[in-house]
Amino acid sequence: MTALNIRLFGGFSLADARGNPVVLTGRRVQAFAIYLALEIGRRPSLRKASKLLFGSEGEDGRIRDVERDLKQALSEIPGVVVATADGVAFDRDLVSVDTRSFDDMLDSPSLTAVRAAAELYRGTVAEGFSIASAAFDEWLTQKRLAYWQGAVTVFGRLLAAQVKAEWWESAVDTASRLLALDPTQEVVHRTLMRLQLEQGRPDSALRRYEECAEILRREFGREPSPETQRVREEIVGALQIAPAPREVTRKPHDAPVLVLLVEDDAVSATLVEGFLQEAGYEVVLVADGADALMEIARRTFDLLVMDINIPTLNGLRLFEIMVQKGIETPAVFITGIPGPEVEARSLELGAADFLRKPIRKEVLLPHIRSILQRKQRGQAGAE
Repeated sequence: MTALNIRLFGGFSLADARGNPVVLTGRRVQAFAIYLALEIGRRPSLRKASKLLFGSEGEDGRIRDVERDLKQALSEIPGVVVATADGVAFDRDLVSVDTRSFDDMLDSPSLTAVRAAAELYRGTVAEGFSIASAAFDEWLTQKRLAYWQGAVTVFGRLLAAQVKAEWWESAVDTASRLLALDPTQEVVHRTLMRLQLEQGRPDSALRRYEECAEILRREFGREPSPETQRVREEIVGALQIAPAPREVTRKPHDAPVLVLLVEDDAVSATLVEGFLQEAGYEVVLVADGADALMEIARRTFDLLVMDINIPTLNGLRLFEIMVQKGIETPAVFITGIPGPEVEARSLELGAADFLRKPIRKEVLLPHIRSILQRKQRGQAGAE
């Protein structure tokens, strides 16, 4: 059972099991806690901590004072600081550190782990923290660089999975976060340009190209690669064509777009149904997975929008059955379930998209338009 939670990504904070803040007084006590947190599960050493905090290995008295102050600050959470052969350490069974969880996820091939790691990374390790010790600050800088490199890897893997699944809106968000970490990655700029072009936003894609070109000239003194230039030509070509209407509310022969909404919560069902009808979609509403399966057997839907946590058959199981039966209706999952597992599972199953509650109209409708436009293009290409 976790008794102490330490957050290092995006800052530095401690909280007990109930979420109450734990305050450490003094910069060196805080620095010592950061050192122990980053070394959790390894072998932290008082000698090394002394060298980092005081610039010398001969400060045993001072590091012992820091150790005593840390133990005193955490005295109401017994057992979190334990004695070791080399000094003290945080007990990994009682202390949760976000960077250590990130390390564990980084080594996993699981898409769930990738998604969870992306959620954990909220910014630079102990962002803004420093003390009057060049040795500690240099050591912390190295740690920050290592986790930054890990974050670039995580977001790159997540982006690849989202692009493969054609989750364009989510992929745009991930690509933007990746570029915030490293704005010099030309391949990510190019991917984002293609994503924005796929979304029908050539103007945004052209601005992205111009920003990419400016960064490459400033940082490396070169122009974008020929492949990036070719994407720019595609963008310019798209801008020369009159844009199609953004709302996709009609199919060929002027038939209405039929959406099956599967939602057992009355408030959410009313809200989402209103959004869809206002946009011109015809909506069939059911509150149960088994009822949804029967509706799918009766008629052909253009899109499914379904909650995951529904009676009889949950949304994920319902979609699995559809896949097994060869039903290719695109599905958008909506859920209030926290955590990365359901999103990763949706991605693995081949869902068209994934949204978290509360659902907002300005988020839902662009996702649906993008999916239906993609479906129409696919049908046109098959004819």
